[in-house]
Amino acid sequence: MNRLLFSCIAAPRYGLTIHCIGTQSLHLFSSNFSRQSSSIIRSSPITSLVFCRKYASVPRPKISEVTNSDEWIASSTSTLKQNEKNFIDLTSSTTSPATTASTASQPFCDPPIKTDDVEAKHTFKETEQEVAILPTDLNKNAHVSIRQLCDYYTRLSKKNLTILVASTAAYGFVVAPLPVSIPLLACVTLGTILTSASANTINQLMEIPYDAQMKRTRNRVLVLGQMSYRHAIGFATVTLISGVTLLTLGCNTLTGLLGLSNFLLYTCVYTPMKRKHIINTWLGSIVGAIPPVMGWTACTGSIDSGALLLAFILYAWQFPHFNSLSWNIRREYDRAGYKMMCVSHERLCLVTSLRYSIMILLSCSLIAPAIDMTTWLFALDTLPVNGYLIYLSYKFYRQRDAQSSRKLFRYSLIYLPLLFTLMVIHRQVKTQTHSTSESSSSRNELIPVPM
Repeated sequence: MNRLLFSCIAAPRYGLTIHCIGTQSLHLFSSNFSRQSSSIIRSSPITSLVFCRKYASVPRPKISEVTNSDEWIASSTSTLKQNEKNFIDLTSSTTSPATTASTASQPFCDPPIKTDDVEAKHTFKETEQEVAILPTDLNKNAHVSIRQLCDYYTRLSKKNLTILVASTAAYGFVVAPLPVSIPLLACVTLGTILTSASANTINQLMEIPYDAQMKRTRNRVLVLGQMSYRHAIGFATVTLISGVTLLTLGCNTLTGLLGLSNFLLYTCVYTPMKRKHIINTWLGSIVGAIPPVMGWTACTGSIDSGALLLAFILYAWQFPHFNSLSWNIRREYDRAGYKMMCVSHERLCLVTSLRYSIMILLSCSLIAPAIDMTTWLFALDTLPVNGYLIYLSYKFYRQRDAQSSRKLFRYSLIYLPLLFTLMVIHRQVKTQTHSTSESSSSRNELIPVPM
């Protein structure tokens, strides 16, 4: 939900011009928006007033002073109508500046501003798309405990998503056809966590005005102003440098380059594309397909057919996973201006979920055993797992309702670790064996791993 701001353009007494919102970029530093608005209106005599309405998301620096979200959502419509009525009355009759100031003293906002909030500093900015009120920094006198700061960091990192990404990298390492090295596994997992945390932080920094408009994201740290932007940028920088360095020095250069390229693809390509074209879903699937390849390269040092198969499975899995997730919140995506399949191409959203579910079945049943990545028992064991995914995708395609999409999404969360566990059980490992021939040279041989 956006914030509704009313601005006034008046002709001052000495021939100066106040350029307000809608003409130029306006920077006002004030402890109270209503007090500043009042001072602007009193600086000029009663002249013709032009009222401009702009929308903006409003991150607030003090969570303790924000009222319950459901309360201001329920009262948003009535507050908006009352503000519009007051300003219409102003244009139709001559009103004193004091009355105008009192009308603007309680603007419709998201979330509402407390009248005693006099310590928060704000920067009033306008871009071509939206107006946003940005806190310049946290209160310097505020004390944040270590536990609370760690909570902010985990929320900035999108904890659940980061754990999922790191898990796929760890599975890619374990599935690789070499014996497992615990130090290498720890390096690739921790490096992936740090790189993912940095990418998710930059993503939230870029989408603050839009996250404030969606129920799923409006309680994020930066939207509520619980952490300054400079602090978040510093956190993203430290985690990115640490993650890429750990992947490069702890594993190998190829893994470090994959981690850095995935960060750039997520922040510089996928995130901006979300507001431009539905191809962002395919780009996001590529981002999700790289972490298991990082795990594979950390173990083997190269990209081969097994790494590509892992990448394709993760790439295909994200369509039923994300499409079912976005289906029930497509109205919020539309309101926030995101270009998603579930908004503009509903049938394509349903078809791609079913199509890629079938592709996963073919990959597991035919390609994985054919390239000696797993045994043929893997194809048999994964049939019921993949069959149920196809069944839920088909129900989602036919019914197109919230219940079927929710079932598909929940099963997709269980499906991925279940599939990788079966892959680890049936994987084939290269071991060094000594030949009994005259040359006594060693060779690589693929044998099933006893479990």
